[in-house]
Amino acid sequence: MKTRDIIVWVAAIIAFLTGIGLCIAGFIVPPTGAISGSVLTATGEFLTFFGSVFGIGEFTKVKIEEIKNTKSKDE
Repeated sequence: MKTRDIIVWVAAIIAFLTGIGLCIAGFIVPPTGAISGSVLTATGEFLTFFGSVFGIGEFTKVKIEEIKNTKSKDE
């Protein structure tokens, strides 16, 4: 695995854990059980980043492999 890939995966995992942590903290800190809109917005942004890193990365890998397989069959 390339260093760039490791950095991207680590950043995505940190964003995911931070988003989950914000949700949990929103329930724990006073007023208990109420999550403010800013926490929900931040959580959504972290989880969107996480999903985009994994989704776009995996999608492009699959498409590149399909193109390589198509070219190797044509030759």
